[in-house]
Amino acid sequence: MKVGVIADDLTGANGTGVKLTQQGLKTFTNFNDKEINIPEIDAAVCIDTDSRYTSPECAQERVREAIRKLQKWETDIICKRIDSTFRGNIGPEIDVLLDHITDTVGIIVPSFPATNRIVTGGYMLVNGIPLQESDVANDPVTPLCDSYLPSILNKQTKQKVELIPLNKVSEGSLVIEKEISNHIQNGARLILCDAITEEHIESIAESMTKIKHKQLIPIDPGPLTNYFVEKTSNLQEQDKAKILVSIGSATSVTQGQIQFLVNKLKAKPIFVQPSKLATFSNEWNEEVTRVVREATKIVNKESVIIVTTNHPDFPKIDFKRISKLEGVSDDLLAKRITDGLAEISKQILQYSNGSIKGCFFSGGDVTSSFCKNVKASGINLIDEIMPLVAFAEIADGEFDGLPIVTKGGLIGDSTAIYESIIYLSKKLKRNKVPNV
Repeated sequence: MKVGVIADDLTGANGTGVKLTQQGLKTFTNFNDKEINIPEIDAAVCIDTDSRYTSPECAQERVREAIRKLQKWETDIICKRIDSTFRGNIGPEIDVLLDHITDTVGIIVPSFPATNRIVTGGYMLVNGIPLQESDVANDPVTPLCDSYLPSILNKQTKQKVELIPLNKVSEGSLVIEKEISNHIQNGARLILCDAITEEHIESIAESMTKIKHKQLIPIDPGPLTNYFVEKTSNLQEQDKAKILVSIGSATSVTQGQIQFLVNKLKAKPIFVQPSKLATFSNEWNEEVTRVVREATKIVNKESVIIVTTNHPDFPKIDFKRISKLEGVSDDLLAKRITDGLAEISKQILQYSNGSIKGCFFSGGDVTSSFCKNVKASGINLIDEIMPLVAFAEIADGEFDGLPIVTKGGLIGDSTAIYESIIYLSKKLKRNKVPNV
């Protein structure tokens, strides 16, 4: 994916660009008098137009030239970086952007919570005080005597400015998407959004990715661009970097983590009947075959395939009864469950023909059984995601080099599995893992 950022100064270009490098994009800051010469497919170019303190006419000409270069480079996403305290030729530059890239709508989110810049009710607060009362008000070139951003924009741009207020933004991406769609339907081309937290900005970015009938351009000091690029990239990567999630832990902690994961990803887990794996009868083979068959139906459709024995309605297994019936120990029956999950994981990986690039295992016994099943000699540990959650690679065997995350069943809060999947997904994208 190619990302183009048009910034009105070098600090802004670098600040936005360095965040994009953390997403695995090769990022280059380009001075506006130079052509873009970056052959990489996954890259970002941040063009410094150095236009914050020029005349509006000069600023527009420089932005026009930046657009030409990015279109020649065939960028997939164009973003407009603005000052976090709303200085510069914001309106004139937006006008050029929307005029020269047809059928577009600008989504402007000036908030930058990490630097104490927030917007509520359309008013910008800097370190808790109104913009017009901050040090920025005394800017020698572009002094600001207003804190109400729609008023500032209406004086600078020919676009009618619509506002999505904080109460709507706080309701989440679905409500924001509806608000944006309604404004677009009514002819809006510039929509300003309130935001006071990173979560608000992330929700706005999420909503933007859902709107397909218009090209949306993020206009912001950096955070919106970062989230929008990340979420757009995740959508494009769904068919390229699939992840298999295998969960054998039966704890209530894991149950809550699965529910959080399912809600976030809108995924539908494949549930394995543990009672059908806790046996040495042919029922074990039948259950493995059934689950693998279900998984093969969704491997080409889903980016995350979840297989688990953890279901709130599954009854507790009576190991003593089964062990007496089959004449084996409780330990061997318990191991049959993890061996079953291991065999299921192996067969799904084999069927995926390399489209599954990484695995998440919850429960140390599950990881151990999988490694033995695929004849791995061990695990190459690489990083700690959180306490007792490790990022590693399979050493040797059928899936040598396969990136994995291992987590204990009782480890972490409700977000632990989801955060681990996000971590693994970013690693896969950054490292461009080859087929295994």
